[in-house]
Amino acid sequence: MKILLISDLHKSYKPRKVDETVAVEWLLHVIDDNKPEYLISAGDWDEGMSSEDFLKIETRVKLLTVYGNHENFPVIRRLAMSDGKIYKIGNLRVAGINGLIGGKGEYSLSPDEFRAAYKRIARKGTDILVMHQPPYLPEVYPKMREDDSGILALEGVREISPKLFVNGHMTGDCFSYFRMPWGTHYLRVDSSQECKSYAILEEYEVIVHSDGDPVHSFRIL
Repeated sequence: MKILLISDLHKSYKPRKVDETVAVEWLLHVIDDNKPEYLISAGDWDEGMSSEDFLKIETRVKLLTVYGNHENFPVIRRLAMSDGKIYKIGNLRVAGINGLIGGKGEYSLSPDEFRAAYKRIARKGTDILVMHQPPYLPEVYPKMREDDSGILALEGVREISPKLFVNGHMTGDCFSYFRMPWGTHYLRVDSSQECKSYAILEEYEVIVHSDGDPVHSFRIL
């Protein structure tokens, strides 16, 4: 089974360094080239995404996504994974937690809601965990501020201990990889038009691509 992993596609009509209005066309090209069975996203599709955009994607691939803080919320809420639910795809279990911890936006999740969601996942176990919320990882992001949300997210990832953890939200390099002390593989890919990064998971091997070229690989067994 082949799975496409993305995050922070950011289809937007706001002025940016690069043209993000073509984000969906780029993604459809990636899907057509790689022919995955599933697409897993860590959120931030952005406000430019329409129901028609998602329909184009879902006619090509089965979609599992969480939402971030930059979304067309009336659309993405109908499509997003349920917090704490385990989804079975082939021989892999996938779970997600939406939004960001704290704040007052449509994407906000209280600390108690987050704890309840991660404990539901931890009780059943999962192979792949997807969140938009990043954990506190100064080893990967030296300038990352140590705050309660990041520490709580790290607590959740540690308790769940998936084989692979994917999050979005962070900026900087086009992708980030880290082997957590308890064995979980950490991955973030920036799928915006500035980076055009994504990963392919097949037969437990993950290959990260940036702008069409393979740049990193690892196995999650």
